[in-house]
Amino acid sequence: MNKIKQIFTGVLVLMQIVQLNAQTIINGFSMPESVVSDGKRFFVSNQGQDVINKDGDGFISEIAKDGKLIALKFAPITGVLNAPKGLTIENNVLYVADLDRIVGFDINNRKTVFELTIPDAHLLNDICKVKSGLIAVTETTSGNIYEIDIRTKSYHVIGNVPTVNGISYNSAIDQLAICTSGATLGEGAVYLKSGSGEFQKLPNIPNGFFDGIEWMDDNRLLLSDWATFPTKSFGKLWIYHLKNQQPELLLTEESMADLFYDRATQKIYLPQMFKNRIVITDKKELEIRHMDQYNRLYQYGVADAFVGGLYKGVLPLKEVKLKGDFGLGAPDMLDGELTILDGNVYQTKATGKTIEPENGFKTPMSFVTFFKADTTLKIGTPISENALLKLINGLLSNKNSVYAIKISGVFEHVKTRAFPPIEKKPFPPITTIFDRQHFFTYSETKGTLVGFYFPEYLNGINSKGFHFHFLSVDKQQGGHVLDFRGKTLKIELAEQKNFELEIPQDDAFRNFTFETKRNEALERVEQGQ
Repeated sequence: MNKIKQIFTGVLVLMQIVQLNAQTIINGFSMPESVVSDGKRFFVSNQGQDVINKDGDGFISEIAKDGKLIALKFAPITGVLNAPKGLTIENNVLYVADLDRIVGFDINNRKTVFELTIPDAHLLNDICKVKSGLIAVTETTSGNIYEIDIRTKSYHVIGNVPTVNGISYNSAIDQLAICTSGATLGEGAVYLKSGSGEFQKLPNIPNGFFDGIEWMDDNRLLLSDWATFPTKSFGKLWIYHLKNQQPELLLTEESMADLFYDRATQKIYLPQMFKNRIVITDKKELEIRHMDQYNRLYQYGVADAFVGGLYKGVLPLKEVKLKGDFGLGAPDMLDGELTILDGNVYQTKATGKTIEPENGFKTPMSFVTFFKADTTLKIGTPISENALLKLINGLLSNKNSVYAIKISGVFEHVKTRAFPPIEKKPFPPITTIFDRQHFFTYSETKGTLVGFYFPEYLNGINSKGFHFHFLSVDKQQGGHVLDFRGKTLKIELAEQKNFELEIPQDDAFRNFTFETKRNEALERVEQGQ
């Protein structure tokens, strides 16, 4: 609770509508959290400057479908709202979750027609219509999900999932979807409840700080993901496909709160709390904007310093995930290898065990990208590492570019290694501990090689040539790849458009002495000789 209080701030500014390409941006709200519509009218909840306490500065706005302001303060006309969050409409009544109570307003005359306090609640969050006369609401601090009978003002708990946040019901298939924030605002997940069953966690969704969730249709869920707190200039939207249990990622300009999806127009209404505005857009527009974020390589740390003994982790994995969903890295104080695939980070330890370290775990060196292939090739016959790398080398249209490379399929043989943990200073250069490497051999396994090609001129900043880590489908096998032989493979290449190098700012890096590298031609140019 205290952490949330420290995070949230807001300022109320004048209302303004801005049209940017296919996006409409409506400015002037006060920490907007949620948008809802009955198909004709649209409402926005404003939490006010304090989103956690009973300060009476919350209100509901009404906007038109195209974003025009109808009423900045539609409700309440009597009484107060403190920090209104989730909204839903049932039988012309607008219900809002307001910390420890549910308040309902008649949308035709704006009068307060319903109020129910839940004594054990502190942070009622999102709300949705379930069935006629029934609504459901999440309570984030306890994890309770309440079902409320609005006719009798009675309620009961239908589930408990820690840090539960967004909620959405699909009446056509009788399924209730929820998403969570995570214990430290970043380890959230998504759950589905069918009929009277229990909430089941959905697979293959990278951890996030999930806020809103909406049904796009009977097969797709739309989720808003803050990505991190405080915000880092962008957020994420996930479209989860239930049939193949795979997520689709779209980056947004700014982190979003409890979104709304209009099935009739296919427009997405996105509250930007910290910018006090609503963005109205659609999937196509987001895809166009998102394309610019793909295949931009981000690297933290310098290879020469790392192999020279700078193994102490500095950058949290939570920050790494903001820069890409595909890549490689080194664990804090070694103890194995890091592999980033589909937005999740895996550590294959010196014991051979592969785990998912927490978001606070730190890395001394990592390089990641948001991967989108521009060249794809399939091979159905057995092929050795040397033969495959020779083939890939011939596919590189620019030998002086960086390429992200994903090789997935069935492997007859994979040999990997992992370095042991280093515990005491002075930390030895990595070349002096080769005799302490642990080796692993896997046969007839399915998995993915996550790797990169770096050109000669980046050697030292990274490692020239090809570099791969392996991760099995069951996420149990992994490590730095030394040799492999595949037999049914899909090769995907993604040329990187840009390369961002973040230089560590810790004392160890500041005081590290790099070996002098002579470049006679550059020296002559500088000296004019």
